[in-house]
Amino acid sequence: MPAVRRLPPPPREGRPVRMVDVARRAGVSRALVSLVLSGKPGASPANRAKVLAAAAELGYSPDSNAARLRSGGGRLVGVVFDGHDAFTARVLDAAHEAVAARGEDLVLTMASTSVPLSRALGTLRAQRVRGALVISSAPVDESAAALLAAGPAVFVGAYPPVSLDGAVGSVHTDDDAGVREVVRHLVDLGHSSLLVTRVAGRRSGDVRADAALEEARALGVETHEVPAAAYDESAGVLVGREMLRLSDAGGSRPRPTALVAANDALALGSIQALRAGGVRVPEDVSVTGFDDAGSGPSPAVAALGLTTVRQDAEALVASALDLLDAPGPAGARSERVLRPELVVRSTTAAPSS
Repeated sequence: MPAVRRLPPPPREGRPVRMVDVARRAGVSRALVSLVLSGKPGASPANRAKVLAAAAELGYSPDSNAARLRSGGGRLVGVVFDGHDAFTARVLDAAHEAVAARGEDLVLTMASTSVPLSRALGTLRAQRVRGALVISSAPVDESAAALLAAGPAVFVGAYPPVSLDGAVGSVHTDDDAGVREVVRHLVDLGHSSLLVTRVAGRRSGDVRADAALEEARALGVETHEVPAAAYDESAGVLVGREMLRLSDAGGSRPRPTALVAANDALALGSIQALRAGGVRVPEDVSVTGFDDAGSGPSPAVAALGLTTVRQDAEALVASALDLLDAPGPAGARSERVLRPELVVRSTTAAPSS
């Protein structure tokens, strides 16, 4: 019978959440929790994600935050996130460093299937944050939309729902330009048939897929589109298996020789499935990602040599904080678009004859 890990009970009602509570919930040492929450290097991406998730679930904030709230002084910046991926970890690290450099403190909360975005945002409001950074591309329900519109709130590395355009701020990379550069790179290598992923229900997923398909068609390149359920490696494995199926199917259309994945995690999962199916990367199939998560806490992308589009997490956070600092409500409702950078590594090559 498999072992079952029992989560420790939450702190007693009325008692503030302490660092030891976060350590127990995450199943790590108190020293590691201190390391992660202080923004210092040394924790693995997996442990960092566990600590941040546990802190958000328990509503932990440092004692200095509580003291400032009681005295009515100081300023707090809220962050709500919904992922454990390496890019989110990079943005969280950048937010911690940038906020600390301003003499402020960070309050983290996590949205999930059990904690809707509206509840996470309500937690931040209860902490009296001066503004919220939203690192999430998940759908926004009516309650969350109302809280976001009350603001100030800025989406970081993500797009707000169309219904909130002009009501909240956003800072993101020019996904359209970045993906088009990826397609041109693959076509320059000689690829004439591409498989393009579209992440269902995500605005960024639509922007990236549409850009890839439009650029490929403009260049006279065949395309296949495959849906992905999420921005994670498990969804990428399914994408890779679909590419194997297309490679075996034959037919009149060219078999895809390159995969344009919507992010690095999808690319990594796809490569895993392709190699398990006997397909070599890049000799048989070239694969690209988006994010360049390997330039941050996770070395997986760089170690694998993934060709990808780099997002500058530090610049994204700095621009988002500038929007929160802008005078008047119009400032925090602006949109800033940052330039992407194509990073060519070893997962792309000319197609084999």
